[in-house]
Amino acid sequence: MQVGETSRQRLAELLKELRGERSQRSFAKLLGVSNQAVQYWEKERTWPDDNNLERIAELKGWTLLQLQVYLEGEQQRSSVADEDVNRVNDGELQQQSRSVQQLLEEVRMLPFQAAVQVAKVALETMEMMAAKS
Repeated sequence: MQVGETSRQRLAELLKELRGERSQRSFAKLLGVSNQAVQYWEKERTWPDDNNLERIAELKGWTLLQLQVYLEGEQQRSSVADEDVNRVNDGELQQQSRSVQQLLEEVRMLPFQAAVQVAKVALETMEMMAAKS
Protein backbone atom coordinates (compact mmCIF):
# COMPACT_ATOMS: atom_id res chain seq x y z
CA MET A 1 0.00 0.00 0.00
CA GLN A 2 1.34 3.40 -0.95
CA VAL A 3 1.36 5.74 2.00
CA GLY A 4 0.46 9.26 0.97
CA GLU A 5 -0.36 12.31 3.02
CA THR A 6 -4.10 11.61 2.85
CA SER A 7 -3.59 8.06 4.12
CA ARG A 8 -1.53 9.32 7.04
CA GLN A 9 -4.17 11.93 7.90
CA ARG A 10 -6.98 9.39 7.72
CA LEU A 11 -5.05 6.96 9.93
CA ALA A 12 -4.35 9.69 12.49
CA GLU A 13 -8.04 10.66 12.60
CA LEU A 14 -9.13 7.04 12.87
CA LEU A 15 -6.72 6.33 15.71
CA LYS A 16 -7.96 9.36 17.63
CA GLU A 17 -11.55 8.22 17.07
CA LEU A 18 -10.80 4.67 18.24
CA ARG A 19 -8.79 5.90 21.20
CA GLY A 20 -11.61 8.17 22.35
CA GLU A 21 -11.04 9.27 25.94
CA ARG A 22 -8.26 6.75 26.54
CA SER A 23 -4.71 7.92 26.96
CA GLN A 24 -2.20 7.09 24.25
CA ARG A 25 -0.53 4.79 26.77
CA SER A 26 -3.66 2.72 27.49
CA PHE A 27 -4.59 2.62 23.81
CA ALA A 28 -1.07 1.45 22.96
CA LYS A 29 -1.39 -1.29 25.56
CA LEU A 30 -4.67 -2.38 23.95
CA LEU A 31 -2.90 -2.61 20.57
CA GLY A 32 0.19 -4.25 22.02
CA VAL A 33 2.56 -1.47 20.93
CA SER A 34 4.53 1.29 22.65
CA ASN A 35 2.80 4.55 23.47
CA GLN A 36 5.46 6.24 21.33
CA ALA A 37 4.24 4.23 18.32
CA VAL A 38 0.69 5.51 18.82
CA GLN A 39 2.01 9.04 19.28
CA TYR A 40 4.02 8.86 16.04
CA TRP A 41 1.09 7.41 14.09
CA GLU A 42 -1.24 10.14 15.34
CA LYS A 43 1.34 12.81 14.45
CA GLU A 44 1.74 11.21 10.98
CA ARG A 45 5.47 10.56 11.53
CA THR A 46 5.54 6.80 11.00
CA TRP A 47 3.32 4.12 9.51
CA PRO A 48 2.23 0.91 11.28
CA ASP A 49 3.22 -2.47 9.86
CA ASP A 50 0.56 -4.83 8.50
CA ASN A 51 0.13 -6.65 11.81
CA ASN A 52 -0.63 -3.39 13.59
CA LEU A 53 -2.90 -2.24 10.76
CA GLU A 54 -4.79 -5.51 11.16
CA ARG A 55 -5.22 -4.87 14.91
CA ILE A 56 -6.47 -1.35 14.18
CA ALA A 57 -8.93 -2.74 11.61
CA GLU A 58 -10.22 -5.27 14.15
CA LEU A 59 -10.83 -2.51 16.70
CA LYS A 60 -12.91 -0.69 14.11
CA GLY A 61 -14.75 -3.90 13.19
CA TRP A 62 -13.22 -3.95 9.72
CA THR A 63 -11.06 -6.34 7.76
CA LEU A 64 -7.57 -5.23 6.78
CA LEU A 65 -8.83 -4.76 3.23
CA GLN A 66 -11.64 -2.48 4.40
CA LEU A 67 -9.15 -0.41 6.39
CA GLN A 68 -6.87 -0.12 3.37
CA VAL A 69 -9.76 1.05 1.18
CA TYR A 70 -10.65 3.68 3.78
CA LEU A 71 -7.06 4.87 4.17
CA GLU A 72 -6.35 5.02 0.45
CA GLY A 73 -9.45 7.05 -0.30
CA GLU A 74 -11.28 7.54 -3.59
CA GLN A 75 -8.31 7.42 -5.93
CA GLN A 76 -7.34 3.90 -4.88
CA ARG A 77 -10.76 2.26 -4.66
CA SER A 78 -10.72 0.90 -8.21
CA SER A 79 -7.32 -0.78 -7.80
CA VAL A 80 -8.45 -2.38 -4.55
CA ALA A 81 -11.61 -3.57 -6.31
CA ASP A 82 -9.46 -5.17 -9.03
CA GLU A 83 -7.51 -7.00 -6.31
CA ASP A 84 -10.81 -8.22 -4.88
CA VAL A 85 -11.94 -9.63 -8.21
CA ASN A 86 -8.69 -11.55 -8.53
CA ARG A 87 -9.06 -12.98 -5.04
CA VAL A 88 -12.67 -14.13 -5.40
CA ASN A 89 -11.50 -17.22 -7.26
CA ASP A 90 -9.35 -18.17 -4.28
CA GLY A 91 -12.27 -17.79 -1.90
CA GLU A 92 -10.34 -15.23 0.13
CA LEU A 93 -12.86 -12.44 -0.37
CA GLN A 94 -15.77 -14.71 0.46
CA GLN A 95 -14.16 -15.55 3.80
CA GLN A 96 -13.69 -11.87 4.57
CA SER A 97 -17.21 -10.89 3.63
CA ARG A 98 -20.11 -10.99 6.02
CA SER A 99 -23.58 -11.75 4.85
CA VAL A 100 -25.79 -8.74 4.35
CA GLN A 101 -28.18 -10.14 6.93
CA GLN A 102 -25.47 -10.33 9.62
CA LEU A 103 -24.37 -6.80 8.82
CA LEU A 104 -27.91 -5.45 9.04
CA GLU A 105 -28.40 -7.14 12.40
CA GLU A 106 -25.23 -5.51 13.72
CA VAL A 107 -26.23 -2.07 12.41
CA ARG A 108 -29.62 -2.36 14.13
CA MET A 109 -27.87 -2.92 17.46
CA LEU A 110 -25.54 0.09 17.16
CA PRO A 111 -25.89 3.21 19.30
CA PHE A 112 -27.48 6.14 17.47
CA GLN A 113 -24.25 8.03 16.66
CA ALA A 114 -22.57 4.89 15.32
CA ALA A 115 -25.63 4.17 13.15
CA VAL A 116 -25.41 7.73 11.81
CA GLN A 117 -21.79 7.10 10.80
CA VAL A 118 -22.79 3.88 9.04
CA ALA A 119 -25.56 5.71 7.20
CA LYS A 120 -23.14 8.44 6.08
CA VAL A 121 -20.65 5.89 4.73
CA ALA A 122 -23.45 4.02 2.96
CA LEU A 123 -24.67 7.25 1.37
CA GLU A 124 -21.14 8.23 0.28
CA THR A 125 -20.65 4.79 -1.25
CA MET A 126 -23.95 4.97 -3.14
CA GLU A 127 -23.13 8.47 -4.42
CA MET A 128 -19.71 7.29 -5.58
CA MET A 129 -21.22 4.29 -7.35
CA ALA A 130 -23.89 6.44 -9.00
CA ALA A 131 -21.24 8.87 -10.24
CA LYS A 132 -19.32 6.02 -11.87
CA SER A 133 -22.34 4.73 -13.80
